[in-house]
Amino acid sequence: MSGYDASALNNPGTRLLVVGPNWLGDGIMAMPALQTLRERLHEEASITVAVKPGQADLWKMHPTPDKVLTLGGRNSEFPANVKKLRAERFTHALIIPHSFRSALSPTLARIPLRRGTAGQLRNLLMNDAVDLRPFAKHHQQWEVAAILLPGPLPDQLPSPRLHPPESDRDQARAWLTEYPSPHLGLIPGAARGPSKRWPGKRFLAVARAWIEHTGGSVTWLGTPEDLPLCQELSQSLPADHSQVLAGKTRLTGFAAVLEALDVVVANDSGGMHLAAAVGTPVVAIFGLTDPAKTGPLHKDAVVMQHAERVSRAIARDSEAARAALAAISAEEVIERVLAIPGSSA
Repeated sequence: MSGYDASALNNPGTRLLVVGPNWLGDGIMAMPALQTLRERLHEEASITVAVKPGQADLWKMHPTPDKVLTLGGRNSEFPANVKKLRAERFTHALIIPHSFRSALSPTLARIPLRRGTAGQLRNLLMNDAVDLRPFAKHHQQWEVAAILLPGPLPDQLPSPRLHPPESDRDQARAWLTEYPSPHLGLIPGAARGPSKRWPGKRFLAVARAWIEHTGGSVTWLGTPEDLPLCQELSQSLPADHSQVLAGKTRLTGFAAVLEALDVVVANDSGGMHLAAAVGTPVVAIFGLTDPAKTGPLHKDAVVMQHAERVSRAIARDSEAARAALAAISAEEVIERVLAIPGSSA
């Protein structure tokens, strides 16, 4: 079996399958490597990204894939997934997730070259295994680069880029123009739980300071699960300076609103990465998770953290993580937010 080398990229018949991550933030951190791969690939070669249905809208906003395939996550859908992959006649499978299941479908679909990490019995499925140990102290984007890019890695990777649909951009502008500028976005939730959530009252203090110092307005964003918290916090603010859009948009609409804002304050979350990927300056709040590994990929991003020890493995409700988050005062976040260009009225 031939290896995955640079010569494959110069072949117009190359048909690459990229099995994408299952989480929003992980998907965005994979985009810089994928953008670089596109630059190296023959113009007639193709890239297809395969993801679960919940991630499809994310990749449809990204300019790199020629096609986005959705693969069902239920066991009953597994045979159909294999059939779908086999019909595409891929020449290479580049598998970003580390699970056994993510490598099994490309194997059963008879894709000739399958590249990804070994372990968890995946050594039986991979014929081009990647060792990520040299990247243990690097940002996660470089782990993906080691999987997707053959040969020497570049010195730098580009920033991720997303382009929300124009219809969503029009709706985002319509929502925001109803309130005074400049516009601050606040994302007080995090799917990972309390270990990644800065206290809601601190977000509220930032909102009040923004309105007082800039005369602008705030927009509360997040998932449907974040809606009650966002409504509770917004009720303490002047109604003509605060609106709640949490849970009211699809992912493409969420991205469009983030793109239209001047600044975003967010926990370490998928929303944080989404804001960075549409080019909006972000002030990111970190507890015990490691921003050197999973921080936002935006040149103007500001990371707020006081923890001395960080880790990728944090329980959903860690007392130490909550303490680390509580150590970050509202005043210091307000100072950083108001110092970002575009935050003045």
